[in-house]
Amino acid sequence: MSAEGSTKSPLAVVKDYFTALNDEDWDLMASVLHPELDLIPSGSRPRIGSDKAIAMFQKIFERFPVHQDNPTRFLEAGNTVVVEITFNGATQDGQKVAFDAVDIFDVEDGRIFRLSQWFDTAALAAMLGG
Repeated sequence: MSAEGSTKSPLAVVKDYFTALNDEDWDLMASVLHPELDLIPSGSRPRIGSDKAIAMFQKIFERFPVHQDNPTRFLEAGNTVVVEITFNGATQDGQKVAFDAVDIFDVEDGRIFRLSQWFDTAALAAMLGG
């Protein structure tokens, strides 16, 4: 990792994550995720490794080609950043989807090494008719 990456604050790293996610900038995403990332997505099995996390995001965005994760509140405590998020998007057939979520990031040496994502998966399934 570059010295530049290690000097970024945890908050700056998390903000880069949201930029990468919303822009589908997978090179930027790879630079902010630790190669051995521990991702715990809501309602799904854990993923270990940045490559598996990026593949999961790409698969989700196939289903939601219109998507925007809007961070509305950041709480920083040491190397941990908690973010309240409003997701707005649409499915391939144009069905609008909106929900709130909370992501918890642990950052070490300028990279996210643990991410847990929390949202109401049952409400999302109901929105999608499932």
